[in-house]
Amino acid sequence: MSIQLEISPRIIPNIATLYNDTNRIFMEYIDNSLDSAESYFEESYNSYGKKISIILKIEGDNYKNGKVQIIDNCTGITNFTKVVRRIGSSDKQGQYTTNGQFGFGIYSFMAACEKLEIISKTEKNKALYLPINRDQFDATEQKDVRFPDPKNVDFKGETGTITTLSQFDKGMWKGIDIDTIKKEVEKHFELLLSRENLELKIIDPSGSEYLCKSFDYSMYEGDVWEDVIDSLTTTSGRKKPKEVDFVLYNRPIKLFLKITKGKSENKNPVFIIKGRRIAEVREARSFKSNHKGDIWGHPNLTGYIDLGGFLEPNIARTDFDLKKENGTKAKAVFSKLFELEELILEFLKDINKKSDEKHYKELEDELNNALSKLAKIDNMSFRTELISGKSKKGILTDEFENIEVSGDSTEQTGNEGEKKFYEGEGKNNWIGDDEKQTDKGEEEQKEQESDNKPIEPENPFEDEKFSGEQKKKSGFNIEISDREPDIDGESNEPLRSNLIGGTIIIFRKHPDFVKRVDKKRTGESRISQRLVTYLSGEITVHYKDKFITREGQPDYNKKMFSSVVEFIYKFEELLSGLTGKNLGDISDAGYN
Repeated sequence: MSIQLEISPRIIPNIATLYNDTNRIFMEYIDNSLDSAESYFEESYNSYGKKISIILKIEGDNYKNGKVQIIDNCTGITNFTKVVRRIGSSDKQGQYTTNGQFGFGIYSFMAACEKLEIISKTEKNKALYLPINRDQFDATEQKDVRFPDPKNVDFKGETGTITTLSQFDKGMWKGIDIDTIKKEVEKHFELLLSRENLELKIIDPSGSEYLCKSFDYSMYEGDVWEDVIDSLTTTSGRKKPKEVDFVLYNRPIKLFLKITKGKSENKNPVFIIKGRRIAEVREARSFKSNHKGDIWGHPNLTGYIDLGGFLEPNIARTDFDLKKENGTKAKAVFSKLFELEELILEFLKDINKKSDEKHYKELEDELNNALSKLAKIDNMSFRTELISGKSKKGILTDEFENIEVSGDSTEQTGNEGEKKFYEGEGKNNWIGDDEKQTDKGEEEQKEQESDNKPIEPENPFEDEKFSGEQKKKSGFNIEISDREPDIDGESNEPLRSNLIGGTIIIFRKHPDFVKRVDKKRTGESRISQRLVTYLSGEITVHYKDKFITREGQPDYNKKMFSSVVEFIYKFEELLSGLTGKNLGDISDAGYN
């Protein structure tokens, strides 16, 4: 006896268009397997009574011969007739432990392939086989769609189900990706995967296996916020609103949020229903929060809101159904979350402040490194202008004009070995490591080497100076301070920066600094081009002041200003790699 469809056949393919990702379709069949395993689950132990195995196996190398199987050892399908004909209702509807609601998941294959085959065995019955073809639903009326009576087949194992998808559409087959499937499984069934005695794995065409695991929040240092909501209150009705109370003692809503320290995990909190992920909180359209960016999209906030079975999802399971009673329930949940947002925001502000402190230290390192480079180059250029053509102090060679500074080194290296600069009579005297002077006697050569000692640039801004065997730090140190700006004694105005001892202190609480830092909705700071120019300018003022104080005040001329501006431009260019970067990404950005 055949099985007749109880709904218009044209509706089903239209609903299937909700699935535009092949990998997402497979979740429906894994979901069915997990539902079928629920009778073995012992909640008090968070474990299944027997070892549950669910396998997603991919075979074939193209869309013509390729197929995907979902194989489990769960209870099996007890009633094939209800599975295939009742769309819009489900035996699992209303049960806390199972996820089925619409009874449509079995037909999701139509979005990707032509054929679905099901083999299933229950404990007391023989295994049954039922094929379903997509072209069966080309019919106009439901009476024209009939499925063959399931037939008996062999089955290995006591109970379980094998679901096979085949004859894929070319584009949908190409979209199948092992890594994507694994990530989707781990996201979609996060809480279920934490149960004991469950193995869910993927096997690719080569036979390689990939085990799906629940996300381990304990791997990341941070502060945890846990809350249990066992009662909710809201209002219902527009004309005469009345108060509605919900008591959730048996199945409370559970909040688990973690504010990670250091590296952001970028795994935003999600809504979960019956152990399954519905959507990231920030992406749920029905949740009309004003803090989707700075709270629910914050890179350091992760976790989940487990709604149990209190709310029902929409048919695509990407959001919530807001019709009738479920809409009132959703209103109550969201109102409670709105209350908690202000408390969560305070915690996140503290995290942002601590992160900023750490990341500004990294910015200080970049500024110090950039200034070290420029100080060496600038010092050489200054000496070239000052002593050009003078034989007593030496003349910088052409090689120094295009010197490339790498790290802390300012020595020029050529193909003939390391070269050092020696004082000469207006000419270049280079001695390479592999060159020997053999036309003079030993004594004469030693005397000349003694006279021709290297002239080191007198640069107080170098990273390191040598005193015997010890290296000593010298020159400027740049500090970005969070304290209130110093006040100028004459103008009585707050200083943007100040030079104290050898430290240039830049005050980040000064209004001119603050307005040049871009703030994302998450509260994270971003380095703007205006901030790069600002920092370059402030540092240049103190650098040039010390530089001129050391070398003496030159006569007034336009070149003085050109020199300052040129230094700013050079500094800005070195820092250009930081422009547009989040403050927390500085260590990965570097400078040019």
